[in-house]
Amino acid sequence: MAWQRKRLPEDVPTPIAVAVSDFCRRARAPASPGLVRDALAMLEDADDPRVRELTDAEPTAKLGPFALVDVVLGTRTSVAAERELTGYYDEIRKVARETPKKAPAPLPVLTSARPEKPTKDPQPSAPRARKPKAQTIKEKIAPHKRRAGEFDRAPAQPSLPGSSFLPRRNLPAPRGRFTTVDPTRASFESLFRPEGKETVEALIAQVPHRVALLRTLEQGYVSKRNQTLSVGDVEDVLEEHELFELIEKKERDGVLAAVIDQKGSLGRAAHAFGLTVEELEKLIAALGIDAEVTQVRERWIKEALATENLSLRLDLLFRGRYLEDLGIEKKFSQVLSKELAALVKEVKDAAPTVPTLVDLISRQHALHAESLRRALEKLGLLEPWLKDKR
Repeated sequence: MAWQRKRLPEDVPTPIAVAVSDFCRRARAPASPGLVRDALAMLEDADDPRVRELTDAEPTAKLGPFALVDVVLGTRTSVAAERELTGYYDEIRKVARETPKKAPAPLPVLTSARPEKPTKDPQPSAPRARKPKAQTIKEKIAPHKRRAGEFDRAPAQPSLPGSSFLPRRNLPAPRGRFTTVDPTRASFESLFRPEGKETVEALIAQVPHRVALLRTLEQGYVSKRNQTLSVGDVEDVLEEHELFELIEKKERDGVLAAVIDQKGSLGRAAHAFGLTVEELEKLIAALGIDAEVTQVRERWIKEALATENLSLRLDLLFRGRYLEDLGIEKKFSQVLSKELAALVKEVKDAAPTVPTLVDLISRQHALHAESLRRALEKLGLLEPWLKDKR
């Protein structure tokens, strides 16, 4: 297959580029926006529906932008995944440039019908020029001597992958911490323009909350003077395009669903939602859903302290971090200890040994014998019983 551009990278539709960038991130092969556009430039406009069809599905292998283009062009997904692992597409990026213009063919030389006779006294050939002598290692590493007022010109910087569509300018060589700046990232201020609303809407559909939106924008955009983007910058863009209510509704539904799925645990809900506990608490306060979250947590607290299901509470006894998250670790241990002590007191006269005691209680109340024994040991209920037996 010949890797050749069918269109300019800047002609690639922004929603298609955003969808491919998100697909590569989910496929564990993230790529910069410029690199994504370079890859999509290998396709024609008629191939965009096929690209959108692939990006809407969940990735089944590690595929970068060039691997995705290879699949669109007919390569099997497994073959493209193997090429991605072997570095095949790294070489493709180097040769996938605009086809250079061929040098014009030389004009034909008109000759006479009769061949000319060679002269009797041909001119002697010029002496062959000698090749310059190669530098030795000592000459290469020797310090460069220069005169006063003379300075070294900065060496030409090689073009980076994914930046072929950018205009060429004679800029000074980057220095210090600016040497790692990715020149393919666009200006964050461009999102405030009317045409930036479509890009922001497409990103909101792919992320669960504003923090994830910030992380996505950091990969493709940079603010003025290379300053780090913040959540406040993202909120300014959302307010500019009147999209704040849209992402707030998505966040509100997502937070409540995560807390319910994790049975009231904020720590596990934050992990499932892609945030830290502090970030989740700040988001809950910003959304004004403290009462709803508290109501969900109180329902699970009542279930954990309820006396109907003793088997469930024996399992919760060994989930200290969950009980600590709900804030009932001490109260839970006291209530369960009091209830188990009453059960031990009922059968203490009929049980001469610890295994007999555990067996009697587990049979009467349909409990798992091993879980019951571990609970009695952890709550310290076996030692008083053994002292009374002695």
